[in-house]
Amino acid sequence: MLFTSGNYFIFLAAVFFVYWLLARWRLARVCFLLAASYYFYALWNPKFLALLFLLSTFDFLNALGIHKAPRPALRKLLLSLSVLVNVGALFTFKYFNFFSASLTDLLKKVGWHSSLPMFESLVLPLGLSFIAFRSLSYVIDVYRGTIEPTRRYLDYLTFVAFFPTIIAGPLARARDLLPQFQTRPVVSNEEGAQGLFLILLGLVKKIAIADFLANNLVDRVFDQPQLYSSVETLCAIYGYALQIYCDFSGYTDIAIGSALLLGFKLPANFNSPYRAVSLRDFWRRWHITLSNWLFDYVFVSFGGLRQRRLNLYRNLILTFLIGGLWHGAAWTFVIWGALHGLGLSANHAWDSLRRRWRLKPQQTWWSKGLAMLATFHFVCLTWIVFRAESWSHTTEILRRLGAMQFSAANLALPVLSILLAGYLTHWMPNIAFARIRSAWSWLPSPAQAALIISVALGLYYLAGAEAQFIYGNF
Repeated sequence: MLFTSGNYFIFLAAVFFVYWLLARWRLARVCFLLAASYYFYALWNPKFLALLFLLSTFDFLNALGIHKAPRPALRKLLLSLSVLVNVGALFTFKYFNFFSASLTDLLKKVGWHSSLPMFESLVLPLGLSFIAFRSLSYVIDVYRGTIEPTRRYLDYLTFVAFFPTIIAGPLARARDLLPQFQTRPVVSNEEGAQGLFLILLGLVKKIAIADFLANNLVDRVFDQPQLYSSVETLCAIYGYALQIYCDFSGYTDIAIGSALLLGFKLPANFNSPYRAVSLRDFWRRWHITLSNWLFDYVFVSFGGLRQRRLNLYRNLILTFLIGGLWHGAAWTFVIWGALHGLGLSANHAWDSLRRRWRLKPQQTWWSKGLAMLATFHFVCLTWIVFRAESWSHTTEILRRLGAMQFSAANLALPVLSILLAGYLTHWMPNIAFARIRSAWSWLPSPAQAALIISVALGLYYLAGAEAQFIYGNF
């Protein structure tokens, strides 16, 4: 059930009314939310509910065991078991065939022609990466002593399966979300209006921008790049950068808005990432919850910032290699992660040299503009690798980009208009967006309802082929 489908909003409305009827009874509302979340997940494939339940149950019990374990060695052993179970589930469903095929190809090149086993019928459970990371972070936090383990089993099952976040995040931490199941939910009129505004904004981002650009520009160029000029290829690259942002941030807006209507506050996941003035700044703005997860649980585990500078660069590259592989079982994702790891290492190296030479950072508008432009184009370059199906596909896109052909015959005015409008709204001042949100909250409820219905009808007629959220595949 896609967040942009009518069925989802029927489901959300039903959950909303029943949940608030049960709001005064803690156990009843948690049980209902768990049942609703499991039903939401089962609509995709009910047999994977068992995997979701078993992972959640194992980590819940294991965290209690870690907390009670008398010896550090036993605590470390129990933590290793949780890592093994969660990463093992990811490896089995997401990476086994990839590594088996890659190793088979490598062995053939050295003269070994037998094939390693493959699970051809294996299906990746929806949102498994987010489920595993969310549950594993809880166990690690208990091991580190940063949180106390919960003894409310149903709360923990609901935390892992919470339907707004189960498919593609945000990666809410246990310390932020679990306490919200224990207190009676309250939603003010302002928060309700904000939730509806975020859902509406997410629909516009997803349907009017992301899906429109995908169907009318990006997919066409990336599927057959040889048919398009350099200008059209460049516009498709800019289009994909905007598509993936609007697709994922649109999902996040709907998720946060849906949770807010039920009285839950989820962490922000985006903050105008293409306004970043460095790659470090970009990762403070893009997929914020994953960036923080990788920093806290991968980068810090490798040693973080506390060792020699060469180790810092190694840790950054290793962290982003893992981050790239997390996105998908393909070498293009590994290369994408390596490029970002190398870029961040260069960013840190430049900052170190600037401090050593006592160079003050430029604060002029033009220097910030150049830094933003350079960062944006580096990110766009890496998006080519991320979107391409293979390295040869990547090089084909780059060849078309460098062919110096300037025809724009395939760039229709509506496509260019959406592309331009998308970037202008992305780069508009924060105060302008804040005023739009304030104006929405100021509108009376009937006017909000009329506007929602009008926009929904417009999006219905604008929508082409219904597309899955990009990050739902990861």
